[in-house]
Amino acid sequence: MQLLSATPVNDAANEVTFTINGKTYKAGNGLPEDTSLNTFIRDVASLKGTKFMCAEGGCGACIVSATVEHPVSKERETKAVNSCLVPVFSCHGWEITTIEGIGNRMKGYHQTQAQLAKFNGTQCGYCSPGMVMNMYNLLEGGHAPTMAQIENSFGGNLCRCTGYRPILDAFKALASDATPELKASCVDIEEVYKICKKTGERCSGKCSIPADLPKSVALSTGGANWRKVNSLAELRDALVNVGETPYKLVAGNTAEGVYKSEGIKEYIDVKGVPELRSIDKKPGAITLGGNVTLTEAMNFFASVSENEFKYVNQLATHIDWIANVPVRNAGTLAGNLSIKHAHHEFPSDIFTTFETVGAKLNIMDAVGDVKTVTLADYLVLDMNRKFILSIELSKKGENHRFRSFKITPRAQNAHAYVNAGFCFEFEDTKAWKVVGQPRIVFGGIAPSFTHASNIESYLTGKNLLDSAAISGAFAELGRQLNPDRVLPDATAEYRKNLAQALFYKFLLGLDPSKVSDSQKSGGTNLERPLSTGKQDFDTDKSLYPLNEPIPKIEALAQCSGEAEFVNDIPSVPGEVHAAFVLSTQATGTIANIDPTEALAMPGVVGFFKHTDMVHYNTFTPPDFGYADQEEIFCSGNVKYAGQALGLVVAETRELALKAADKVKVEYKNSTITKPVISMSEVLQNAGSRIHPDDKEEENEDETASHRTKAAKIIKGDFEIPKQYHLTMENQSCLVLPKEDDSFDVFSTTQWIDLGQAVVARCLDIKASKVNMSVRRLGGGYGAKITRPSQLAGACAVASQKLNRAVRMVMPMTANMELAGKRFGLRNEYEVGVDEKGKIEYLQAKFFQDSGCNLNDSPLRSTREHFNNCYDSTKFKVESQQIRTDTASNTWCRAPGTTEGVAFIEEIMERIAGETKLDPLAVRLANLHNNDNPIAEMIAELKRISDFDARRAKVNEFNAANRWKKRGMSLVPMQYPFDFWGNHPAIVSIYQSDGSVAISHGGIEMGQGMNTKVAQVAAHILGVPLDSISVKPSNTLTSANAIVTGGSLGSEAVSYATMQCCKELLKRLQPIKDKMPNASWLELIKNAHGKQIDLVATYMFTPKDNVKRYNIWGAAIAEVEVDILTGEKQILRVDLLEDAGQSMSPMVDIGQIEGAFVMGMGYWLTEELIHDPTTGRLLNTRTWNYKVPGAKDIPADFRVTFRKNAKNPDGVLQSKATGEPPLNLSIVVLFAVSDALRSARKDAAGDDKYHQLKPPATAEHIFLAGLADPKDFKL
Repeated sequence: MQLLSATPVNDAANEVTFTINGKTYKAGNGLPEDTSLNTFIRDVASLKGTKFMCAEGGCGACIVSATVEHPVSKERETKAVNSCLVPVFSCHGWEITTIEGIGNRMKGYHQTQAQLAKFNGTQCGYCSPGMVMNMYNLLEGGHAPTMAQIENSFGGNLCRCTGYRPILDAFKALASDATPELKASCVDIEEVYKICKKTGERCSGKCSIPADLPKSVALSTGGANWRKVNSLAELRDALVNVGETPYKLVAGNTAEGVYKSEGIKEYIDVKGVPELRSIDKKPGAITLGGNVTLTEAMNFFASVSENEFKYVNQLATHIDWIANVPVRNAGTLAGNLSIKHAHHEFPSDIFTTFETVGAKLNIMDAVGDVKTVTLADYLVLDMNRKFILSIELSKKGENHRFRSFKITPRAQNAHAYVNAGFCFEFEDTKAWKVVGQPRIVFGGIAPSFTHASNIESYLTGKNLLDSAAISGAFAELGRQLNPDRVLPDATAEYRKNLAQALFYKFLLGLDPSKVSDSQKSGGTNLERPLSTGKQDFDTDKSLYPLNEPIPKIEALAQCSGEAEFVNDIPSVPGEVHAAFVLSTQATGTIANIDPTEALAMPGVVGFFKHTDMVHYNTFTPPDFGYADQEEIFCSGNVKYAGQALGLVVAETRELALKAADKVKVEYKNSTITKPVISMSEVLQNAGSRIHPDDKEEENEDETASHRTKAAKIIKGDFEIPKQYHLTMENQSCLVLPKEDDSFDVFSTTQWIDLGQAVVARCLDIKASKVNMSVRRLGGGYGAKITRPSQLAGACAVASQKLNRAVRMVMPMTANMELAGKRFGLRNEYEVGVDEKGKIEYLQAKFFQDSGCNLNDSPLRSTREHFNNCYDSTKFKVESQQIRTDTASNTWCRAPGTTEGVAFIEEIMERIAGETKLDPLAVRLANLHNNDNPIAEMIAELKRISDFDARRAKVNEFNAANRWKKRGMSLVPMQYPFDFWGNHPAIVSIYQSDGSVAISHGGIEMGQGMNTKVAQVAAHILGVPLDSISVKPSNTLTSANAIVTGGSLGSEAVSYATMQCCKELLKRLQPIKDKMPNASWLELIKNAHGKQIDLVATYMFTPKDNVKRYNIWGAAIAEVEVDILTGEKQILRVDLLEDAGQSMSPMVDIGQIEGAFVMGMGYWLTEELIHDPTTGRLLNTRTWNYKVPGAKDIPADFRVTFRKNAKNPDGVLQSKATGEPPLNLSIVVLFAVSDALRSARKDAAGDDKYHQLKPPATAEHIFLAGLADPKDFKL
């Protein structure tokens, strides 16, 4: 093949041109070669509405809209893309729209923005712009999406706050098939679009892109060359020119979300080559260009109806399981295969499925020669200066059967534990005799494993559904499958058995008429229905705006990207960026830290370590109640992998992060001492790592007497894991030196008093010189109580020494390594019960994995909430803290309370299992009688949920099905709630217009605190809600404020605000008495004229007129489990909570749903895995740490507030809601256990108690379900 003439480089543009929100931008050699579109949008265009968190396309915070010309059709197409993955130099000719471009407070809001706000689909607000932009692109896609399509399109958008339900409801209301109820709730808003002056129609932005813009680009950044090619000839020419220089072909660039590339000197943008984006269907063959995107391939395959290509419909189904919408929009077929080529361990779904159906690749080299290879041969082909030209799929006869599987840690946006494809041709579809050699392909087994070739040969010519053939096939498959184990991947045992189970599922689904009724369900996948939700609460209109169900007052600002977070604060001249240098091992002593290579990098301005902390080097001061003084920078002995050793400061964040990796750290011993990672290691060896915390004195004679009375004595243990908070906003800090030797500090902290003190001491200045201010956090959950002060102290020292503003935004990976998690705990117990399961005595020992320090311990709460709603008079509890070589653990939403409830509820489950009693009967038998409404609430919850009838149906389902099982559980809760700390507020009334401003000592982080405060003020003062403005919290107006946590903040600052308002009304009363008919403004102006102080302050303390009270609740969960895969889905959750008289019902519903779903992640999907040699945390990314997604929440989620439940002891008769529901979330774990009990009985012949290890991942469920190939029968 002859080389065609290429466009000369001198005809190409030397910069890329694109528009953002209609404004033209150019990017050239002034930017680093790996600059992302996200960085450009935020730092060059200064549009801060677009966020970032994971930097790998896994969270959705960075989503923007891109309108791009298709190289084949020449039509401009609009799609959602992850701006964190898109290189800015690949945006030539693009029209980019950010959250600012679709609507704002100045020009009006787009319907998607207004809709999300109205449905209270935003809490902290950090994920909201990405959510809105994803929905915006669905609507811009050229067709009206259905509710199912909308719900299926948010797999790439994470939200830790809301539990997703209100987000999905908000957007499903815009669907073409929305229910009348949802349509009626749509915001009546005129969509805001620019009108094109030339056409008079809605502006597409095309006028912004010059018609004569060169199609090709050739530019140099100094560090690398970028070239955009638009033909095969240009591409081949570029490949010739790169020589042996490291190069990269850039299309979607989504591979960067899996494996980061390094050392690239030549980038070749191939998106514009028409031949690579074409799709051609001819009789007998389908040909897809290598650059066909996953979305294009999926849509095309779904549209094919011809019988000989009907099998590609399954390919469409499978592609929908890959990644998420923005990744599929950008990622290409060739790109996915290229990852597999470079990393054989990658479980590529395209490789597995296309190899299964026998696809062929056409590979072109730099001189134009084309070679056709199988996908298996492609893996070992030298691809230097070659590329995938196209992929060919051949027709298949009507007796072909193809099916594929992908088993993942959660429903969407997760790579496979194991994926598999099975393609057989049969003589006919009655005897099912195999014709020719079948194709059986597995991914996720081992890097070198592709085909189960032995079984392929074995089955050739056999009747596939013959029992002898099946038995032999599984024996052969068992011999050939030998999975490797590379942490943090699942165990070899699970992956081997899962692969066999997937083959069995294929067999069961092949011809259901030949399968016994009890086995049939094993051949189907779990089918999730469209999700629904119901929220049931009462309101009192006479109290409005108090008790009124309104969206959060910041909702529209959050949904338009106008809400400002720490890293959105505009840069100042001379500002620099910081990045931590972290230890890579958990033990050892630092011998030397050498930053020479980092400091030699242009733009790096400094390096700081413990010797620079001359005044103070701890962020846990003893006078703040801390037993251990944790170092800001390690001074010698390393305590855990991920500990901060130093700080690199550079001109840009990206440079600081790169430079931090160049700092060389030497340890005194070349051999790493094996770290102690788990509690079990400590308990086996005892010793100095165990620290007694509290112990109730035990009366041995009394215990002996109880043992004698007990009908049954049960011993057991229960260990529960840690959990990463995964705030959408990573830890961040900005420190600015001011003219009077003071410092302005903007920190993502829940505790400004601690941050102020740490910064002052590190700098050896007065606390009054440290001005801390927090407007909002992008999620907190306890992660931002103590840990942010470490960043603040480090950045402050760098700022003082450099006399420059220092900004630090932690990447997710470093954030996970540096900071502690929810405490892991273990309970070892002995319990004696009577014949009804009532506890006669209970002895429990709690062991808490505190990490390397003993700070932030919630053990007191664990012990108290262990009692739950039960008679605890016979409970004896001892607790101890354990030091491990891991990050010091810290507060995490519902700290201690979650674990305490889990411990006692597991005991109730075990009692029921050991005694063969109904778990609910055991719980009812053990309730205490001290003003306890739980029995009544359980009865009410059972009634409204139709519990008994559903329980009977679950039993019927389990009796009829061997491989699908359902389970139910009911868990009650008593949540003692205390008031503590100092919580100030200040309320100011402005005489000019009567408006009201409030600042308080609480930190708004999504819990709706500001909304409740505004509602309280409007209610007390009798003014419109829109006249209230809530200002950022700061150390001037809220000096000495205690941490915002424990669900207390909203109530406490609302109380303080209420008292301020009452004081102001008291001052105004004499004026009002003289002017009874005066308007509010007249009243205020008159008071001002009489020099009446219109500013009031108040500090709430436990001495105020509030009392400790209890929050009561109960939850029922129903689940379905696939015993052959370990997959599960939550079919329904009913939750009844005593929320008092809610100050803001929509806010409280959101808190309940969000807390429950966060708890679901804790019990079902979130697993932390350390390297046993180095102690490093291995799953530090959205790629391998999986919080719940939009399709993991209950398919039917019903939340009810207890009726007529005003709280006389709380603030304005309300109760806290932010954390208690998380305690109830363990009900999902028990429901899964209940389902497995039936499976284990089918497999082993008995239903004795089996404890399911949390988190109940697919791996743990599968292994507990006892699926064994010897039982795989038709």
